[in-house]
Amino acid sequence: MKNATFASLNELLDEIGRALMQAVRHGARALGAMSWPQLLAACIMLALVITIVPLAICLFVFFMIVKVAVAAIVINTRRHKDRP
Repeated sequence: MKNATFASLNELLDEIGRALMQAVRHGARALGAMSWPQLLAACIMLALVITIVPLAICLFVFFMIVKVAVAAIVINTRRHKDRP
């Protein structure tokens, strides 16, 4: 791995900026070419994605925490049950 310098970091940030601007321009052209019904459908789908994905992630994390807590309690009771 080569050493990171300010110039290489600056070059990387410039490349990221160019790629981001290219993506924004492409998205703007795509939005400009859409008809009103397509634009409405795209907005509704984006709204659903923005609301459903964080909810799914939060529920996944919550149930994993519950699963780990229940497993810890069960394992702890079984360990104490086996002791004489």
